[in-house]
Amino acid sequence: MKKYRLGDEIRLWHWQNGESKTTTPLRQIIATTDFSDIVSGTKGGWVEDESALAHEGNCWIYDENSVVFGRASVLGNARITQPCVISHNAWIGGDCWVDGAQISHGARISDNVTVQHSDIRGECHIFGNARVLHHSQIIAAKGLTPDNDQILQIYGNATVSQSRVVHQAQIYGDALVNYAFIEHRAEVFDNAILEGNELNNVWVCDCAKVYGNARLIAGKDDDAIPTLRYSSQVAENAVIEGNCVIKHHVLIGGQAWLRGGPIMIDDKVVIQGRVRISGDVLIEHRIEITDDAVIEAFAGENIHLRGEKVINGNQRITRTPLLGAL
Repeated sequence: MKKYRLGDEIRLWHWQNGESKTTTPLRQIIATTDFSDIVSGTKGGWVEDESALAHEGNCWIYDENSVVFGRASVLGNARITQPCVISHNAWIGGDCWVDGAQISHGARISDNVTVQHSDIRGECHIFGNARVLHHSQIIAAKGLTPDNDQILQIYGNATVSQSRVVHQAQIYGDALVNYAFIEHRAEVFDNAILEGNELNNVWVCDCAKVYGNARLIAGKDDDAIPTLRYSSQVAENAVIEGNCVIKHHVLIGGQAWLRGGPIMIDDKVVIQGRVRISGDVLIEHRIEITDDAVIEAFAGENIHLRGEKVINGNQRITRTPLLGAL
């Protein structure tokens, strides 16, 4: 049995198709029976045809300013509230709640996902209990890396807020991402937290990974942007805060704590244990730092450590060592 009919009035929806403008005729959905919280006669959004909204389940397009077209589908018990634009082969099903959002170009939203005031575009899958909130942008693109078939995914209990996630990135587990930029094949998972702010985002790029209970925290000063790149990883209980750039296969774990001023860690450096690093510090090329070691550059000074060496125990470094001193 059909739960709605299409109204007689036609609304022309204008949208941009590349450089040309395109017009799609839409008709309004009108309930013909009572179901869920809908009563017969209730008017909803506007659709291109009946393939846009399933008659099965309790799915409904609540807002009269919402539109669904371009072979997009709303199914199951999905709820579409506030003005939404759903188009171009997007698929929304399960018990999802999409509120004031734009979903398009092959995006797939399923299970118990919540999307609020955000834009999701491209071939991706958002599922589980994931949430995409507060003007986030999810822009999926395949074929930019050797993993041509990998698609962008956000799932589990992950939350993305006020962030931009692009290409083939993966966010899952109980990860919390706020004011961040995540691109290419980067991964954020487990209980990891990326905490940017209205001035500075956290950046996780390329094939970098943040996981375990690790935290990356942006500051509010100029350039206080934690940046993780080129297959580097931050894991376990490590905390990276402020102006820190970490790149080229660096591994930071344990209970390490880095506070930028600025800090650059580059080229297969391993930092573990209860290490503390702060101030203007450059560490590069196959250095291992463990245990309770402290590297601290005081105001107006800088420290440069380079070359294959181990810094461990209770060593405390406050200035660049003389050649051969380590």
